[in-house]
Amino acid sequence: MEIMNEINVTDDETIGLKKIIVSYFDYWKFFLAVFLLSLTLGVIYLIVMPKTYEMTARVQLQEDKSMGTAAMALGETAGLMKSFGLGNIGNGSINMDDELVKFLSNNLLEKMILELGINVNYNKPYAYKHYLYEKSPIVLRPDSLTNASLSERIVFNIAIKTNGKVEIEAKGESEKKHLVFDSLPAEIQIKEGSFLLSYTDGKKEAVSMKVDVVPAKWVADELAEQLTIEEYSKTSNVVEFVCQDYEKKRGIDMLNTLISLYNEQEDNYGKKEGLKSIDFLNKRINSTVSDLIKVEREIEVYKLENKMTAIEYDVQFYAEQMKDLQLKIIELEAQSHLIEMMSEYIKNPVNKYNLIPSLLSAETSDKSSPLTLYNEALLERSRIMQASETESPLIEKANRQVEQLRGSVFLSIENTRKSLNLTLGDLKKKEKMILDKMGKVPTLEKEYIDLKRQQEIYQGVYLILLQKKEEIALSIGKDFDKARVLDAAYVKEAPVGPRKLFVGLAIILFTLCFPVICIFVKTQILALREEYLKIK
Repeated sequence: MEIMNEINVTDDETIGLKKIIVSYFDYWKFFLAVFLLSLTLGVIYLIVMPKTYEMTARVQLQEDKSMGTAAMALGETAGLMKSFGLGNIGNGSINMDDELVKFLSNNLLEKMILELGINVNYNKPYAYKHYLYEKSPIVLRPDSLTNASLSERIVFNIAIKTNGKVEIEAKGESEKKHLVFDSLPAEIQIKEGSFLLSYTDGKKEAVSMKVDVVPAKWVADELAEQLTIEEYSKTSNVVEFVCQDYEKKRGIDMLNTLISLYNEQEDNYGKKEGLKSIDFLNKRINSTVSDLIKVEREIEVYKLENKMTAIEYDVQFYAEQMKDLQLKIIELEAQSHLIEMMSEYIKNPVNKYNLIPSLLSAETSDKSSPLTLYNEALLERSRIMQASETESPLIEKANRQVEQLRGSVFLSIENTRKSLNLTLGDLKKKEKMILDKMGKVPTLEKEYIDLKRQQEIYQGVYLILLQKKEEIALSIGKDFDKARVLDAAYVKEAPVGPRKLFVGLAIILFTLCFPVICIFVKTQILALREEYLKIK
């Protein structure tokens, strides 16, 4: 029973919905009128609104290796340069976030705007927010002082008559001024600044136009939101620029000029920093030269007072002899240690018939040495034992031969030990003699060496500073584009606006929704009125 009731309710709702939909068909003329109205408005919108195109460009950010590699080439001097405050000169690492902020900085965008003059808007007649770029018949140029100080929008209504007479109405926030000129070019002087009005390319024609002059910083703020500048990928240094404009040439010029100004700005900054570094290095070089001259004079006076010639060469000779002796002593000590190891090995009864490892290179190369003959005898004994019985006479003979050679090995090792000890003793005597000679070097010689060391340090510092100065001077002398253009700005084929699909959807929605809302409101008002009359 409950199921039947639910079916009846559903049928009633379906019948009611059909009744409502059918009732709307009685107003088909109203729907048609709204459709024609929305279609007309849509067509007018498509006609009035200019086609918007998308422009794009790509650049690759590069490191300035002319200074970066030079800093790396200094090698061990990097710490010294850092102590002089030059540690970050030529640091070519790229921070993509910083570079993207530079591209969208108000200062850089303002330079681009003023160079292209796009803070002056030439309103196209009978168009909505369509600002001409190259096709404007007139040109209005604020002077540099006006561009720098302008802080409000100024509207110029310009009318050029057929006889060449010019009427201008200049309106700012606080002043409105009417000016008349007999011909162009004409200089317009108002409270906000000075402007020069002239024909484009000298073509004279009658025209009536509205021109807006906007502070460049305001335009820069708008462009910073409209321009899309982002990394092409997270793993590269490529930056992609995208902008939309109905004037193709203006969009292309904006992107190309922005990239060019960025390169110029970065190059100028690098050269400016380079000049500062050169000035700093010149001061350091002059100071180092003064210190070097002072030390050289002290050395000269010191040698004259103490009647010194070239004692440092004697000290150097002794030092070289000491170095050679120490190397030989170390080598012989190592050999003596190896001899002791061999002696312990052969004296161990466990190793009586084991091969003796030759730890000395001389023993290995000499085929007739006792050690080599002993090892060969052991190998021969081993072969005989494998091929004969235990009581074989050959084995007894091999054992006797091994015992004889074993004694020769003992004697050879002992002789080698004695020889090494004698040689070590001689070398250590020579070492003591040289140390005694070096100990007799006067104290004044040590002082002289300290002075000489200071001289060499100053010479090294001077050469480093001079090399760095030359490298920076070379890098300043050449132009460097930090943003290498991969794709110059170009216009994509299909326009991005106004979008016909969106306009069509708007027409359909307006045609369906507006009449339904109107009919519904009308029906509700009539129903309320009828209820009111019944109650009354």
